[in-house]
Amino acid sequence: MVHNSIKIVFFGTPPFAVIILQKLINAGMSPAAVVTAPDKPAGRGHRLASPPVKELAEKHAIPVLQPEKPKEEAFLKVLRSYGADIFVIAAYGKILSQALLDISPKGTINVHPSLLPRHRGPSPIQSAILSGDNTTGVTLMLTDKEMDHGPIISDFKFQISDLKKITYPELHDVLATLGGDLLVQTLPKWITGEITPQEQDHAKATYTKLFTKEDGHIDWTKSADEIDRMVRALNPRPGAWSLINSGCPTSGIIPEVGHPELLRVKILQGHPTNEFSLEKPGTVTKTKNGHLAASTRDFLFVIDKLQLEGKMPVEGRIFYENNSGVSFFF
Repeated sequence: MVHNSIKIVFFGTPPFAVIILQKLINAGMSPAAVVTAPDKPAGRGHRLASPPVKELAEKHAIPVLQPEKPKEEAFLKVLRSYGADIFVIAAYGKILSQALLDISPKGTINVHPSLLPRHRGPSPIQSAILSGDNTTGVTLMLTDKEMDHGPIISDFKFQISDLKKITYPELHDVLATLGGDLLVQTLPKWITGEITPQEQDHAKATYTKLFTKEDGHIDWTKSADEIDRMVRALNPRPGAWSLINSGCPTSGIIPEVGHPELLRVKILQGHPTNEFSLEKPGTVTKTKNGHLAASTRDFLFVIDKLQLEGKMPVEGRIFYENNSGVSFFF
């Protein structure tokens, strides 16, 4: 069989890459080597932790390479020694030099979780939810020196059937699984020359960014749908959050971050309603069914689960029973 003779070096680091690597292994396409990020200190003890891809590779006795700087000649020499036909990238996390890309005779295929050229960059899955896209997908593209710019080998569309409920972790796993399946189906055809790559329409490109903690700060003057998309897209990291008063009077002045009357609270789960907001945005109230909610620009947003900084997560209804005088600030 053709695919048994394909020699692959796989580049990847986080759980997204784990799902795709497992698909290759299951299909009898185990890479000759895996390239991943170096081990990093983690947790309170700052003990070195291995990237998820490394753990899977070692479980299957696949050699693991962890260069600090993949562009250095010493690493490139090691990479050449594997004689790979093709490189595959899935969320590796480092920029690859042209010298590295030139090593593999069949090029370097990148598994990207969006329908390129839409959502190029580091956060395509979160950005699809934030943008309210009802269609997304995965793209296999040839990697060149520009970000997510190379010609498309294959893609697969995914209809987000329940746009109001899908979360980042759910969409992440769906797209990784679809990406792995598409890769397994496409690699043999690419190796045998059955596929002609198609140039992207660069004029339609959109770009994503790495989201920071500040990007999760909720502005309650936005619509309930916008806030809902934010909660679903940014949890678990960096998380959607707000400031809540501790029940002390504020004399009508909105305090700033760090003010002793304010506590940071993560909104872990929620959903918009069709009940109009009658109070100013950020006012904590109840829906007709007795659920904890906050006023927005238009409709009430139900807060199903939240977490005060330093505390355990709690259901919104229980929180409200004990904190009926609070308000959110933005």
